[in-house]
Amino acid sequence: MATRWDADPTAAFARRLGRSAAELGESGGTTTCPDIWELSNGDVAVIGRDLTDAYAGNCRKASASAMASGWSSSPAA
Repeated sequence: MATRWDADPTAAFARRLGRSAAELGESGGTTTCPDIWELSNGDVAVIGRDLTDAYAGNCRKASASAMASGWSSSPAA
């Protein structure tokens, strides 16, 4: 049985994925977010506005659609 994934708050930033918002001219003159980072444990952190509640209803639809098309987020066996 697969174990549940939990975020590891001790993982450190390993490397930025893509260019920063400042490099893209989208930062509004600040050095904050958005940003995407690979973490030291291999996870990915997306830093920005929290839209979890807004997207939560779409998760089931997206999962069902992905499963129907044969796409899987699991590594190939």
